[in-house]
Amino acid sequence: MRNFKSSLLALALSAAAAASPAATVTVTFDDPIFTGSGYDAVHVKFPNAIGSGSTTDYLAAGRFQGTATNVVGVDPSIFVDGVNDLFMYCYDLYEGINSGQVVNYTIDLDGAKARTLDFLGAVNAVLNGGASDSPYAWLHPLTASQGAAIQLGIWESLYDTSAWSLTGGSFKAWDLDSATSDAWTRFSNAIGTSDSLDIRYTMVLKAPGAQDMIAGDPPANVPEPGSLALVGLALAGLAASRKLRRRS
Repeated sequence: MRNFKSSLLALALSAAAAASPAATVTVTFDDPIFTGSGYDAVHVKFPNAIGSGSTTDYLAAGRFQGTATNVVGVDPSIFVDGVNDLFMYCYDLYEGINSGQVVNYTIDLDGAKARTLDFLGAVNAVLNGGASDSPYAWLHPLTASQGAAIQLGIWESLYDTSAWSLTGGSFKAWDLDSATSDAWTRFSNAIGTSDSLDIRYTMVLKAPGAQDMIAGDPPANVPEPGSLALVGLALAGLAASRKLRRRS
């Protein structure tokens, strides 16, 4: 009987997963894209996606802002500051994004890398004054320089693998404003002395042909009604099996 119940629950959960579409969202980026946050224009160098060598580029580093619509597969409350204030950072330097661009993203709740979580935990420790008040402080920089330093740290976490440095290694950045450099120093110095951010507080938005993004996510996501109904059927089946066992 125990094997039967376990099999029934496994089948129902598998059916729920199969019936649930991939979590997706349409993001319309603000125009200008750095609304309310600002940026720092810097030079960066990062390894090529394919083969050897590297790419040098001159680009704006800062926190992006946009609007979320057409949310499928997750409850809209997944967006920390609401669907009209979607805050995010670039999580991919191999594609591009423009102000006002509309992108259909797939939501990956497990897409953040461990090094990124180490860095974001350090950012939170600094912005929270050493306390663990908010897991989303990294989404709410107080200045354009802080936002730029957070973006640079996220890129460093993606394209380098060892020391946290913007002057050596696989990822480099230069021509930073002095305030951006100061913010980076404070954030990077806190790595190793602060807790990593729990991956449950992040999501990665992925799309071919457009830059991926990393954004915040409340840990208690609500499944779509269809999935809940299927899991409910599984639980009802388990209850019925218990009744049959008692009568036998």
